[in-house]
Parts: sequence; C-alpha cells; structure tokens
Amino acid sequence: MSVQPTSTSDLRSIWPPNTEPDLIGDVEGYIRRYCVLDSACYLPLAVWCVATHLALQFDAFPYLALQSPTKRCGKTRLQEVIEMVCARAWRGAAPTPAALFRMMANCPTLLLDEVEALRTGKHASESLQAVLAVLNAGHRRGATVPRCSGKDGHLEFFPVYGPKAFAAIGQLPDTLADRSIVVTLQRRRSEQSVERFLFGRARSIAEPIHDTLVSWTKEHDESVRAVYESLTDLSFLSDRDADLWMPLFATCSVAAPNRTRELRDCAVVLARIKQADDVDDSIQVRLLADIRQVWPKSAPHVGTSDLLERLRNLDDSPWSELNVTPRRLAKWLGGFKITPRQVRIGSLTVKGYLRLHLDEVFGRYLANPDEKSETCETGLINTGENDGLTSETGGQCFG
Repeated sequence: MSVQPTSTSDLRSIWPPNTEPDLIGDVEGYIRRYCVLDSACYLPLAVWCVATHLALQFDAFPYLALQSPTKRCGKTRLQEVIEMVCARAWRGAAPTPAALFRMMANCPTLLLDEVEALRTGKHASESLQAVLAVLNAGHRRGATVPRCSGKDGHLEFFPVYGPKAFAAIGQLPDTLADRSIVVTLQRRRSEQSVERFLFGRARSIAEPIHDTLVSWTKEHDESVRAVYESLTDLSFLSDRDADLWMPLFATCSVAAPNRTRELRDCAVVLARIKQADDVDDSIQVRLLADIRQVWPKSAPHVGTSDLLERLRNLDDSPWSELNVTPRRLAKWLGGFKITPRQVRIGSLTVKGYLRLHLDEVFGRYLANPDEKSETCETGLINTGENDGLTSETGGQCFG
C-alpha cells in the first residue's frame, strides 16, 4: 500500500522501523496528483523514475516517448512532474550537439521537449542529424561519440549513455521510437480533475521522495543488478521490447515484488499500442472538424462509406485529393482511439462509427462556440481496457 505523507517532512520518518519504503507507490501517487493518464501508464512511469537512479547497473536503458496527436495534451507537464524525482534531471529543448554530449558525462536524466523537430530525416540540418545520432547511441551503456577537442584537435570520446524522455507531437523518429517505451497522451475530459501544479508546492512534495530514492538505490543497486542479470522470462514481449523493459522489471522485483505481475500487464498493453504513425496532427484535427460538420443530424451512427462520401463533397475538401480510404480513415481516427464498429443502416449491417465516441473526442480537440475554452491538462483516454489491473504477488515470475 502506498504511503501518502501529509507533510513535507522526510518520508523516512513515517515508516515503521525495519521496513522498506514504498518507493514505487510514493512516486506513482505523486504522479497521480498532477497527471491523468491511462491506467496502464502510472506504474511503468513510476518504476522508470526509480530506475533512473540505477541506470549504471543496466546494459541498456529504455527511453520514454511522451507523444500526443496534437498540442496541449500535457506532455510538458508530465516532464515537469517527473523531473523532480528522476536522477540528476535536466529538462529543456533543442540542445546543441556539443552541449548534449558534454552534458552526458554524469549520466543525467534528460527530459527533452519538442523532439518532433528531429523527424525531418535526410532533410534535417547537420546539427539535428548530429543530435539524433547522439540520442540513437545513448540507450546503451558504454556508448560514446568521438569529437576533436582543444586547440590541438585531439580525439576525445564522450559518453552518451543515460535515461532520456522525449516529448513530441506525433511520432518520434523510428530510430528513437524503437528504443522507447511509448506513452500516448490525450487531452483530459472536463470531468477529469488533477491538483493544480504549483512548482514550489510540488517541489516540497517531491524532494523527500527524491532523497529517499537516492539513499535506497545506493543500498540496493547490487541487488537490482543481480536480478537484472538473472532475468530470462519476458517471453510475453518481443525481443526488442523485452530488452527495453528488463531494467524496469529488475527494479520492480526488488522495490515492489508484489507488483511485478501488474507491471507485466501494463507492459503488454503499452507494447501492443506502440506503433509507427507519421500522420500530421493538423490533418487529424481538420478531419475531426469536418466529420462533425458533415455528420447527419441526430444520427447515432453513420456508415464508413457514407461518411467518406460526405467528406469528399465538402467545399474546399482535401479528402478527395488525399484519396482517403476506409483503412486510412480508421488509421487517422485510431490516433484518438476511435475504431470502426458494426452498425445497422436500414436492413444492412456495415462498418461505421458511433456518434457518442466522436462526441467525446470533439470535446477534447475542437472549440465549442457556445462555451469558453478551457485549459487542458495531461490526459490519456481510459477506455476501460486496462481497468482492474491489480497487484498480485509475483516475485520474478512475469508469465
């Protein structure tokens, strides 16, 4: 059970003698104060934050990809929250290549915002390509980049390994996504509330948690390393994802062994929804607006073919030119967790969409002319798929 302190005093003072702190529960509770996420995300995020203090015990460390279909979904807020409990955290955007590889000497946790700029691929500037090269290498312990330094231009190798969390609108470059545990954020619904994030108050809550993490990980680093080296049973994940998740399972096995089965369930969910998607968010938001405009009045559902025909007949519509097929429509709407269903149109049953599902997304991303706009915080739609994730005593058995 997570210990919830009621004051800013050192957390160690509220634990009974000879008991271990609930590190993961405390970090998870702290994140929940300020962020509304899918239920499968809280535990992995908490374990990841704890594991940043143990990064040197692992052969590789997973990146975090904090992404959303459009802006104002709370990616920066989530970075602000975890910054206060991660190891030697630095949060910012657009570091130069020279600054980036010099910063990594002490294996800090880098929290980089606006990483979508790296998606320009072969057309990226030389500087952006250099940044991407450093980030691509930095998930493996011992990775270095060679640079010529000093007036004599002597060759020097700079370490680039360390924990990193990236915030981006849309998807990361494929090379970074392959190295990442992906957390997709959505705007929260109006009835979902979180505590107001005040930096000073949040700092007073996070500092004792951070200090305890530092002392606990120093005492248990060898135990975590031993578990990490013995882990073999992550067969429920692909080889690539298993490599990413092993540090988290090793950390959880020592810090909260009764929650490893829950972490397994979360890992399966997040690995399943991790996918490459290069769709521009402006197109997605335009699609939502046009669907709302052409939707038959008072209709509870509409068939996919009818919806596409209505979209193509809109004045100044881009949908005919883009040759939007049912499959592409499903892919774009899938970014908002809207999927086609079987619907009844007259005497026929066809693939289509439900208005009640679209209304929820319209409220998140489209302005309502009858209401004042609201500031949206972090949110990921909880579809109910992950409700009921419960802790089970699992030790190191994750199957």
